[in-house]
Amino acid sequence: MKKWSVLIVALVFTASSAWAFRGGCGAGPGLGSWMSPYLSSELDLTEDQKAQLQAKEEALQTEVNPLRDELFSKRMELRSLWTQNPIDEAKILAKQKEIQTIQNQIQDKVTLHRLECRQLLTAEQREKLGTLQGQGKGWGRHRGMRGNCPNR
Repeated sequence: MKKWSVLIVALVFTASSAWAFRGGCGAGPGLGSWMSPYLSSELDLTEDQKAQLQAKEEALQTEVNPLRDELFSKRMELRSLWTQNPIDEAKILAKQKEIQTIQNQIQDKVTLHRLECRQLLTAEQREKLGTLQGQGKGWGRHRGMRGNCPNR
């Protein structure tokens, strides 16, 4: 009984710590990368473009945050499945598929967001963005998106 109590306390501590720091996965500006000061100045965005892009970023966050919360829960469930003895392979594989489905949903939303944001740019800005991306300075990979986050 004591082993179970220790395991439960450790799991709760791990879950609460991970929950507290889950924002490191791109919860702020970053999923679409438009609001980075570097990219904004390099593309010479107008105030109107910045406002429209900010609104799109906020809408994306509103859509993606529930999925990220669900992804976090599924990962915790998967972690719990790995601690069971004996290991239930079928449950682990099923949970992994659920996680992949959520990751795909998030990636689809981010891709659609990027496509919508590109439509707000002028032809010159789109060309400049392409050049920056070719140099690894555009959207590329997002800081903090490793591990529990879908885009890496």
